[in-house]
Amino acid sequence: MAWFLMLLAVGCFLMLFVTKSFVLGILCLVLALVFVVTATLMLLSARINNASRDLQILSTEELRTLREQAEARRAANAEIHAAPRGMSAVSSNTTPEPPSSTSD
Repeated sequence: MAWFLMLLAVGCFLMLFVTKSFVLGILCLVLALVFVVTATLMLLSARINNASRDLQILSTEELRTLREQAEARRAANAEIHAAPRGMSAVSSNTTPEPPSSTSD
C-alpha cells in the first residue's frame, strides 16, 4: 500500500508539471505531499513492527512450570556446590612438613 501511495505521489507531481491551472497545480502539490508523508510513515511503521518482539502474557500454568524448573535447577546447583566443600575440609587437615635442615 505504501508503494502505491508513492506512485500516486509521482503521478501528482507529473500532473503538477503538465497542468496549466493554478488551483489544480496547488491541489496536486498538496496531494503529492500528503501521499509521500503517509507512505513514509507506513513504511516506518512496518519496519518498527517487524523489529519489535512479540510479547505474550504467560498463563498461571506456564508460570508455575517455570518456577518449578527454576527451583529444580537451584536444588541441583546447591547439591553440586555442596559436595566439593565437604571434600575440601578433609584435604585441608594435612599440612606438608617443612624440609629438614641438616648440616653435614
